Amino acid sequence: GLGEVMQRFGQPAIIGNLLAGLILGPSLFGWLWPEAHALIFPKGPETKNLITGISDMGVMMLLLLTGMETDLKLVRRVGMPAIAVTIAGVAVPFACGFALGQFLPADILPGNKLVASLFLGTALSISSIKIVAMVVREMNFMRRNLGQIIVASAIMEDTTGWIIIAITLGIAGAGGFAIGTLAKTIIGTAVFLALSYTIGRKLVFWLIRWVNDTFVSEYAVV
Repeated sequence: GLGEVMQRFGQPAIIGNLLAGLILGPSLFGWLWPEAHALIFPKGPETKNLITGISDMGVMMLLLLTGMETDLKLVRRVGMPAIAVTIAGVAVPFACGFALGQFLPADILPGNKLVASLFLGTALSISSIKIVAMVVREMNFMRRNLGQIIVASAIMEDTTGWIIIAITLGIAGAGGFAIGTLAKTIIGTAVFLALSYTIGRKLVFWLIRWVNDTFVSEYAVV
């Protein structure tokens, strides 16, 4: 409903979807009417596990759609402007977030200060390629050079963000900065990305085509 309202004001529908999530969350709906919020979103472990399962499926489908929309030819076509935007769009907010984590009091940080600082930097610098692509498409910018630069830089920012997250999780899992664990995480992430952008993409596309041509059931491709 909010997506429809936003579109009537000339804004992307995704803005309304994001506002709906904020409105239904504990910071607004749960604050104004906590009893109703607790009734719709019970805090019992069974219900929370069910909602978590649905959320995890949604995240996986979102990442799947994001990967299918990633166009490496687009990145190569816009070239240096997209790279410059990516460097500025990641480096500046990441440095600010990392510095913020270093200056925060230790009593409000969850454990390791280095991990918390890396997480804050990543949270401020990462962007959602799916949301960026939807906004650019709905605003009819996709066929313009500006739109291509925005989408290409978002693809590179997203990839960089996931690499930083992998390194952060590796440090958190080791309980601190360990060269062996960090090297293993970086090498594993690099191998995963290399396979994803080469053999993995071809395999997925082949499977989709094969299922689409072979199966007759309605939701076989999904």
